[in-house]
Amino acid sequence: MLNSDYKKQAIAEAQRAKDTHQKTYDNLIEHAGDLKYQKDESLKILQEVHSLFSWIVGLPKEMQDILAMIEMRVKNYEKEINDLTVESENINVVSGTVAGAGAAAGVGVAALGPTAAMAVATTFGTASTGTAIATLSGAAATNAALAWLGGGALAAGGGGMAAGEFLLTMAGPVGWGIAGAALVGGGLMANSKNKKIAEKAERQTREIKKETEKLKELDVKVVSEKKAVEEIRSNTTRLIEGKEIRKLFQEMRAQQKMPGISFPKLKQMQGKKLKSCSQETQQELLALLNVSNALSKRLEVKIE
Repeated sequence: MLNSDYKKQAIAEAQRAKDTHQKTYDNLIEHAGDLKYQKDESLKILQEVHSLFSWIVGLPKEMQDILAMIEMRVKNYEKEINDLTVESENINVVSGTVAGAGAAAGVGVAALGPTAAMAVATTFGTASTGTAIATLSGAAATNAALAWLGGGALAAGGGGMAAGEFLLTMAGPVGWGIAGAALVGGGLMANSKNKKIAEKAERQTREIKKETEKLKELDVKVVSEKKAVEEIRSNTTRLIEGKEIRKLFQEMRAQQKMPGISFPKLKQMQGKKLKSCSQETQQELLALLNVSNALSKRLEVKIE
């Protein structure tokens, strides 16, 4: 039949492109999850470091300023996680409606799963939609979820629906209909349309490949950031486990667990004077504060 082989080859190539796109997307989501894990572990370390330095008395202003910046970044990340958890739960309430946005490609927001969605959000960034998604329905709910994924409504400084649709594209391009079943549906198998079907498949293949390259570029950035966080976290842990710093942590925890001491009195007793520490210990504390500051900055990094 005229152009039959042409059509088959074009559809097969489109399917191969789709498979490659899916594999690339899966890798990206996995690596985003790895990055979030590194950030979450870093958060735990930074909370411990902040407790230690808050316990030490007599920090110079420069160190106090650095500690304040660390505290701010830690609180911002904690708030981000809390806000995303609430938004994620709200999205799940309307998951049936939201999933409809990706029905053409067999995917939806809910298909990401809560863990993957959280990893995507913390990696690429989001902002509040300004409206509780659970209170919306129909197209409004879908649009709000898209905006949530895309960094919030444009009015709130986010990427809006377009950015959200990009993330849905990562999950499986909405409306591409590149699968063989989609392409051959609706009577498109008619011989007279073989050439048109093939040309459409080729256009879709080019688009899919272009989007796949974008995902690959994002993936390289995500992996690079994950390695950067991991390295700084490792350096921070190494300093914490050093002999002098470890002694300070032990002293602090022992003092906090003293029985029969009222909180006001315990608060007065708490505090290791910096000047009472050896020069070596003070140097290690400064190094720990500086590397913790660097680690806290990674909590704010968003991949673009």
